[in-house]
Amino acid sequence: MTHLKNTYGLKAIPSEKILKEFRPARGMRFRGQMELPPEDLPVLMQMEHNHMMDPRAWKSARVVADVTPVFGLIAEHMGYDLASLLEGKGETGKPEDSWTVYADEGKAPMLIRWTIGKAQLLMSIAMLGHTPRLGMKPMLEVCVLSDRNAAPHLAGIAAALRRIEKVVEPDDGTDVAEGNVLRRVLNVADSGEDFTVTCVFHADAHKGLSAIREADHAELANSTNITIEEAGTRRGFAGQLLVDELSIVARRASAFHFHYEADRPVPADTLKLVHHMSVKDVRMSMDIAFQMHLQDQRDRADDATGGTLKQETTPELDYEMAERRLRLQLNAMEIAGEAPVSRGRGRFHVPMIAEAFSVPPSIGPEFRYCPAGTLLGTGPELKMSGGDVETSWDLLDLMLEALCEIPKEFPANRATRREIKLTASLEAPAIAEQYKDTNPVGRRYERITNPFYAVHRGLVVRVDRTVSVWRSSDKEALAADFFYAPETRNLHVANLYRVKIPKG
Repeated sequence: MTHLKNTYGLKAIPSEKILKEFRPARGMRFRGQMELPPEDLPVLMQMEHNHMMDPRAWKSARVVADVTPVFGLIAEHMGYDLASLLEGKGETGKPEDSWTVYADEGKAPMLIRWTIGKAQLLMSIAMLGHTPRLGMKPMLEVCVLSDRNAAPHLAGIAAALRRIEKVVEPDDGTDVAEGNVLRRVLNVADSGEDFTVTCVFHADAHKGLSAIREADHAELANSTNITIEEAGTRRGFAGQLLVDELSIVARRASAFHFHYEADRPVPADTLKLVHHMSVKDVRMSMDIAFQMHLQDQRDRADDATGGTLKQETTPELDYEMAERRLRLQLNAMEIAGEAPVSRGRGRFHVPMIAEAFSVPPSIGPEFRYCPAGTLLGTGPELKMSGGDVETSWDLLDLMLEALCEIPKEFPANRATRREIKLTASLEAPAIAEQYKDTNPVGRRYERITNPFYAVHRGLVVRVDRTVSVWRSSDKEALAADFFYAPETRNLHVANLYRVKIPKG
């Protein structure tokens, strides 16, 4: 098995530079089964089971893929020198193109910065582990993000990489004998899963895809879920489609349904929209691949902030915990740009995330699914004022507000600043004194003493700051670690935990 030589480690990825300069316009994903020796399959089953149960003993266990065939396909199609690609230091054999590989120990997962003239691409190669039940085998996943300048090259690149999905490139159809006559029958060729957009082609079983639909298929394959249904052999996907018609459906928040008659190709604007949506899908695959490799979070037990992941458990039927979990999920949706609008809250209106950041922040699993003990006591406290029940600040909302304030705390070098700071004071009758906040809040941003790495928009990023919020009545503060790039206002929030209230 051939491994890469002299590669840069994943932590050397210039993530902030890429976030600033790279504007992906299309995402593509390719998956192919890996062959393992039969004697290794029982070990793989035990490895995937015990990796969670006994992570220290199985820490070094991994499926190592030989990526030479993938590199070979690219070299063959682009006319590159394969030996130069395997060096991974930027050389391709063509002076106008570059190929730089970032991979720990030269093994997957890896990220490749690839330029073709002025075109920029990012390609990741990762292993998708599968317990080999019912014939399942580990999968090699290749993801490609490309900018608009790369569009002329994508059809050829996709055709080359699609060869890993099948051992033999299938023909347009199969000749089937019917008496003394050969009848052409279309091969059903579905591809893609978990994309936002699904495309259903309804084709003549004897003729295959028409020229128009072949061109559409080339633009949509590996960026959408593709289903080709033969006329006369309905599998329930095509619905009321006629022969050579195409249906394009998007689910989730950006829902739409397009229908194209047999002689009508998919317009360029629709392709641009579908390709734009594929970027998020492919980035999610890249996030998962790198997150599994970087899944060890920093140990906060001995950190200066005093945090710990070892939180006490709570009973299964806990109404406070259920409400806190719901509140956290709503806040997480708002941070990640999954909520349609910012919600008003009892004590204040949280600034909209869209106003604070250029792109929606990303959230680590240790934020969304923090230990139960982290959420205990974060809810607003009740008190009587003037015969009314008033609530104090909600710690989860205070954390959301603190995250929205990060761009102000860490401005870009060239950020515009207001020349005059505007202030105001409140005039109110004496009765208002009893409504003054007697439970003030605090907030602090700090550098963490032991930075770690996480994944944001398909890139490995260095999490090196923390923000903590608290009320004067709290025994512990609520804290979150984050990565922030001031120049592009990209934010990744890694986790959520409790710490000692900072002094001073």
